Amino acid sequence: MTWTLTQTPEQMINTFERKILRRICGRTQEEGRWRPGWNSEMYSLHNKPNIVEDIKIRRSGWAGHIIRMEEERIKKKVLNGNVYTTRPVGRPRNRWADVVQRDALQLLGIRGWRRRAENRDEWRRLMREAKARKDGWKPWRAEFAILLNTGI
Repeated sequence: MTWTLTQTPEQMINTFERKILRRICGRTQEEGRWRPGWNSEMYSLHNKPNIVEDIKIRRSGWAGHIIRMEEERIKKKVLNGNVYTTRPVGRPRNRWADVVQRDALQLLGIRGWRRRAENRDEWRRLMREAKARKDGWKPWRAEFAILLNTGI
């Protein structure tokens, strides 16, 4: 399993990605002066989902894979198991399954991800749609791809 990606590591990863993109793209000349590229410029030139969004999509795909595993597999037991110990005082820490549930709602727009992930073809379609949305596909391109696949 992967770790739960909290807000602080997300910000650190995004900052690192922008730093690398600025290094790759270089500076921009504007009115005779050089300036570093803005975040929006970096992402429009890059035209791919940022690293954090890619991690979330891949984590959702991995979660679907685990859901479809046999019950005796250790990964499945860990996902479905409960640890009965005393928990520290305060807000409970995010569990991996909680983060996947939040990602499924944000990225895929679905509730009940476990039930949907049991159908491999549907889960794969949902992952492709989420990746297409984050890659900047236009809706008509997705509809065109569906028409090509159906042979209409």
